[in-house]
Amino acid sequence: MSRRKDRSPSRPDAVNVTHLVERCRRFGPGERFVLWVKGCPLQCPGCHNSAFLPFVYSEWMTIRDLKRRILATGGLEGVTFAGEPFAQARALGILAQRIRRAGLSVMVYSGHTVEQLVSGIEPYAMWLLYSADLLMDGPYCQELPTQKCWRGSDNQRLIALSTRYANEVAAWNLPVGQDFEIRVRADGTLEVLGIPPAALSAREGTS
Repeated sequence: MSRRKDRSPSRPDAVNVTHLVERCRRFGPGERFVLWVKGCPLQCPGCHNSAFLPFVYSEWMTIRDLKRRILATGGLEGVTFAGEPFAQARALGILAQRIRRAGLSVMVYSGHTVEQLVSGIEPYAMWLLYSADLLMDGPYCQELPTQKCWRGSDNQRLIALSTRYANEVAAWNLPVGQDFEIRVRADGTLEVLGIPPAALSAREGTS
């Protein structure tokens, strides 16, 4: 089982959120609402989001409030959970089911492999797997650069968890090239979404 020490407590009714992007095409098919959770037990060397790794309080957002905000965005293909969502699998599983009932798709990233998740490495992992359409699995390995879409390293696999994208997944696992975008935040700082070239990634934090 995954080590639980040094983790902030989880809640069944809320998610410890560290970052939200309401519209993005760099983390799954179509235009997506992207939610990064706070806290990851894997601590992969070279992680693009090292500030998101500690298990500390960021912002508790209830399932109800997150659902309302997502559905109010409009024009979305779906929602993507990033960071290490399986560390908060119980609440995110509930949110995922409600989002899917509203007609949106759900994609989930994890540094664990699907085999580890099925074995129970994280509590409620099967609940979240059952509630999602796509899983991007595997740890980030900085020595394995990739040209496959939506992922940071070549070992990571995109896996269909439902029939929604079953016919497209094989093509999305081919080396078709990476994509990223740069946005200017309200405070004037830059935000990089997606997987930029290594030289840019070294200068600017990416999401």
